[in-house]
Amino acid sequence: MSIRPVSDSTIYRFPHAFISKKGEPIVVTLLDEPRRHRLIEMYLAFQPRPSFSGLPPADDQACTKWVESMIGRAINLVALSFDKGVVAHEALFPMEGQTCEMLDVVAASVQDCGIGSELARCGMQLAYELGFEKVLVSIEVANARARHVYRKCGFEDASEGDPEDMVLDLRAHRRAMSVCAADIMNARAVTIHPDQPCRQALETFVTRHVGTLPVVDGERRLVGILSTSDLLLPSKLAKRVRDVFTRQVVSVREDVLVAKVVRLLQSTGLRCIPVVDREMKLVGVIGRQDVLAYYAGQDRPRPAAPATGLAPQEPPSAPGTQR
Repeated sequence: MSIRPVSDSTIYRFPHAFISKKGEPIVVTLLDEPRRHRLIEMYLAFQPRPSFSGLPPADDQACTKWVESMIGRAINLVALSFDKGVVAHEALFPMEGQTCEMLDVVAASVQDCGIGSELARCGMQLAYELGFEKVLVSIEVANARARHVYRKCGFEDASEGDPEDMVLDLRAHRRAMSVCAADIMNARAVTIHPDQPCRQALETFVTRHVGTLPVVDGERRLVGILSTSDLLLPSKLAKRVRDVFTRQVVSVREDVLVAKVVRLLQSTGLRCIPVVDREMKLVGVIGRQDVLAYYAGQDRPRPAAPATGLAPQEPPSAPGTQR
């Protein structure tokens, strides 16, 4: 099988950064030579050894040899902590039939922080971009918690073979994940100007049944976001939007793939993300409901879901006509 060069992947050019459930910045990137030794150190410090299926090996020399062999045979991602170094590892092992096997290991000190889920999603995206059609993972049947996490990422129990095996069929995701944000976004987002009174914003929240409002200037450039939480204190109502809105806002370009939008929605916990053009002018908003509706193939008008900042709209005649 011929796979695409790793240098063509998104994560090669743009490492994935997120905040763990403990509030710690984490970066997921491809393993390079300077971090090779740190990865080995992570496995040598892993407790208990062995932990799963006789791995990692209990003997330090055998463990080092095993990690070196794994690095040589696999496509490797690592999760980096600013103060702990390498804290998680994912290996994608190419197999026959455009299939790869995934192995995820998270250091004990940072487990249950959401790092494993983020790493798995990055690996899925990488496998997709490299041209793999299926991803296999082997999880002990008794490990219900881990199997649940992988199911949330799209894996299903394998219909044949080892009962521990789970599989992700990337062919089913290829079309959905390759469309652009502009194709499924809501182009009729409810917005507000920085100079407008907060009481007017409050009225908009209540009457339009939204939870967030993109803040745009006179040329419709995105300058921030206003949420209902910004107005919870009564004293805020006497101010103007410019005094209370959040200036640091997560946004995406209209040509970004839905796969990237989904990763942002998952990693940030946001319900919607503003969509902008090259000049940072707002062209729409894309929320969880838009993604799910696209998956379901809906083509009828959808009411705005709470906390999306979306206005009801008429159905587009064809994808990409909501602009």
